[in-house]
Amino acid sequence: MVVSRSPRIFFSMWKKITKRNVTVQMSMVSSRNFSRSPLPGNKQLDLQQNQLLRKYPQPVFESHPHLLKNGEVTPLIHKDEYKERRTKLMQKVSKQSDGSKANLVVVQSSSKVYMSGKIPYVFRQDSDFLYLTGCLEPDVALLMISAPGSDNFESIVFIPKIDSNTEVWEGPKADLEFCLNILGIEQANYFSQIAPFMCSFIKQNHLSGVHIWRDPGRSFQIVDDVISQKSGSIIARDIVPLLHSLRVIKSKSEQELMRRSCSIIASATIETMKMSQPSVCESQLWACVEYHSRMKGAQYLAYPPVVAGGNRANTIHYINNNQLINNGEMVLMDAGCQYYGYTSDMTRCWPINGKFTNSQAEAYEAVLDVQLDLIQFCNERPPLDILFQRMCRQLGKNLQQIGFGKNAKSCAERAQMAYSVCPHHVSHYLGIDVHDTGTVNRNIPLEPGMVITIEPGLYVDLKRSIAPKEFHGLGLRIEDDILITETGIEVLTQSCPKTISEIESIMR
Repeated sequence: MVVSRSPRIFFSMWKKITKRNVTVQMSMVSSRNFSRSPLPGNKQLDLQQNQLLRKYPQPVFESHPHLLKNGEVTPLIHKDEYKERRTKLMQKVSKQSDGSKANLVVVQSSSKVYMSGKIPYVFRQDSDFLYLTGCLEPDVALLMISAPGSDNFESIVFIPKIDSNTEVWEGPKADLEFCLNILGIEQANYFSQIAPFMCSFIKQNHLSGVHIWRDPGRSFQIVDDVISQKSGSIIARDIVPLLHSLRVIKSKSEQELMRRSCSIIASATIETMKMSQPSVCESQLWACVEYHSRMKGAQYLAYPPVVAGGNRANTIHYINNNQLINNGEMVLMDAGCQYYGYTSDMTRCWPINGKFTNSQAEAYEAVLDVQLDLIQFCNERPPLDILFQRMCRQLGKNLQQIGFGKNAKSCAERAQMAYSVCPHHVSHYLGIDVHDTGTVNRNIPLEPGMVITIEPGLYVDLKRSIAPKEFHGLGLRIEDDILITETGIEVLTQSCPKTISEIESIMR
């Protein structure tokens, strides 16, 4: 189904709104307003100079030609790709909808969050909003509408009005022209006009009714108020599963961004291994991996890393990272970085003194063997849940060979024993979010373009009776990021060594 974009839907609606509010007509702009005839030579040169002097709210080709190509909204992703994503989403909305009703899709950006007073946390854009627009500004909303039974749709972005005083403190903000020319969205207006716009659209379609598609897990007071006022003609629908079904398949540009993100964390982890030594503090290893990730181009770490020495590795999400690592202990580091919106997620374990003991090596090899087997099994494109079942069987078998669970007689008993020492799933989807596209079922076959993790582990606390004493206090996990391709798989974190001989060689 080809979805075209027609201006008629918007202009008929805005004509009605302007009868009540003249300011809407003055502020509403579209890409058609900015089509210009060629200028004479001197005026064209002046325009180019003004564009160079202009300040933008996020990196653009004019300000960051070393980072973006002409037409790219974010690195490697052209505004045409963002348009294509919006088109595909509206195609899915059309297929899911009752053709007799109009559709209104609402996707909002993140807002700033403050740690205290006027001190903000580092801003992170809402993943779905980023996926559809590439816009990095807070407090923005994207609306997309289609008439009953129509394959046509229009997009409009609503932004806060520019406040010159705010710009003095926070820098340039998005204006209407930025939304049209840089983001490539057809229409733009100010945030104060969302409610009038929605009310007019609902009134225009009151006989047929309107499906309002949004994320029900996020509060949006303006939308909530409109829905409560117009409840009789509105049916609320969940847009998140449709968005996630698109996001789970990565385009070629997204694959390259994830390839770079994974390469960065792999290299930063190698540097962290090299500086490891007995009595180092976990926080120093954290600082090392973050430093090298940023120096190699990442904006920041994708999540608070796990840097766990010794028995602390048995706390799966240990993030205190504030203890010294003693001679003879292993360290588990689970870290990833964010590279222009796309994340990596990798785990490596190594002895802090650079040399595996016999028991550490036995347990490590048991886990590594399972991980390598599962990575190869991905060539057959199994569902994630099948990967988990295979992990339990293989890990149970390997652990019994080194003395675990001697009373487990059957395959099922060994699998249950394995689950008791590795009580988490072996895989999740990866992309803009670390645990990406959470509404996508884990029992569907893998497809080309999906990126997943493979991360078997072993957690032996000090009281684990099924384990020989020499393994007590040992926590291990080995994790890589896997791209499913048309011809097989690509291990995106392959450049970070994980065999015993490679790790020991790095740390000499």
